[in-house]
Amino acid sequence: MVSSPMTEQALYERCVTDLENARKAQHPDAAAGATLLGLRSQLQEVMDRSEFCDPALFESAHELMDEVGTLLRRHYHESCRLPFRDGAYYRECPVDLAHLRVGLSLETRVLESECSICNLDPEDCDHLPGEMYDGQECVSVVTKAEPTALAIVANPRQLVTRFTSIPAGTTAELSAALGPQFRPGVQLSCDRCLSGCSGLDRDFANANHG
Repeated sequence: MVSSPMTEQALYERCVTDLENARKAQHPDAAAGATLLGLRSQLQEVMDRSEFCDPALFESAHELMDEVGTLLRRHYHESCRLPFRDGAYYRECPVDLAHLRVGLSLETRVLESECSICNLDPEDCDHLPGEMYDGQECVSVVTKAEPTALAIVANPRQLVTRFTSIPAGTTAELSAALGPQFRPGVQLSCDRCLSGCSGLDRDFANANHG
């Protein structure tokens, strides 16, 4: 039997309990550090799922996310290092990216689809999408499609289209910010959680590394 996914409220309440336990630890503590790392992704999920249906829960999760980020940066700074790949640094921390409230929206033209019950073209069968047939919900399964446009939007239909990695800046920008001693490849840490939350960013064009 497949269990139902946890609701965003239930997931948030579990996060509250886990964070309360982590607060009591004598940092640094391996178990508390692991808990905080897990909370980053869990609270990001709560924010993504509640933003447009439960603003109060979204803001509560946002506040916890900021606290988790601060605890990690103060006591587990190795978890706040910027990944360096192929000559560039990237922003991949869930705390950081949870403050970037945009995602991708793909527009496609459906070329072929089939009924999930009988595998026929939906126009050629009698099954109705959304109805149950012998315990199975009927849906139209897209089997062939053509992308026509891609947009950055505040409320993506699919949560998996939110950004999980974006460049932290060009080498020239980082050199200007960090001074002449900077060399590409050296370890860099994100310090945004040490200075408090600067707010949410819903404009990707202005989403610069803090």
